[in-house]
Amino acid sequence: MSGRVMWAGVRAVCFDLGGTLVRPEPVATTGQVAEVLGISLEEARALMGKGAKRRLVTAQELAHELAACFGRPALIGPLTEVLERARRRAEDPQLYPDVPDALAALRKRGFGLFAMTNALGSSVPEQEPEAFRELLDGVFYSARTGAIKPEPEAFAAVEHASGLRPQELLHVGDSVNADVCGALAVGWHTAWVDRFHTAGPLVPAASTLRLHSLNTLPLLLPTRAAAGTIASEVTG
Repeated sequence: MSGRVMWAGVRAVCFDLGGTLVRPEPVATTGQVAEVLGISLEEARALMGKGAKRRLVTAQELAHELAACFGRPALIGPLTEVLERARRRAEDPQLYPDVPDALAALRKRGFGLFAMTNALGSSVPEQEPEAFRELLDGVFYSARTGAIKPEPEAFAAVEHASGLRPQELLHVGDSVNADVCGALAVGWHTAWVDRFHTAGPLVPAASTLRLHSLNTLPLLLPTRAAAGTIASEVTG
């Protein structure tokens, strides 16, 4: 793929967080919650998607809500512990080794840099982690926008805050459904991050490039971002 310049009209790149920029835990928070509650991962995802990822909430409040849903008050303590650990990890995210150099290279070329994540409301840090402040122009949390990927409203929040049109945005993420399909549906350019070399042709569109490392991304973008102005104050 080196030498093949793509996305000539792109002015900003938006990244997924967990699995794309940030190393995830071996078992995601939703999976840990499922284990504590004794429910399936699919049930836990559906439960979290209804509200826990769409509003800000403390770990203690969410633990009480989850325990109440199943009439299991004895689980408030274990659930709080899981959610508090997730909050602490979010405050000190562990980036993949290829992230700082790749994003620094894109910033030098004038690209706006954002991130968008379906985060539990209890995991949103009160202050943006230093790593994000240095590398990104803004992070859009579903608990603040009220929309989760792949919903169009999640991507619209980035468009509105940045003042950019869909064709000026590239979304880079590791989830085929939430990231790639969601971005394609609203007219964004897309790249799928497949760090584990997944077998099979999972990319849903020929226009979506498959990356095994973010080191490749600067090689595929123009030497300068397309001309224009990006909103200077972006909050998510």
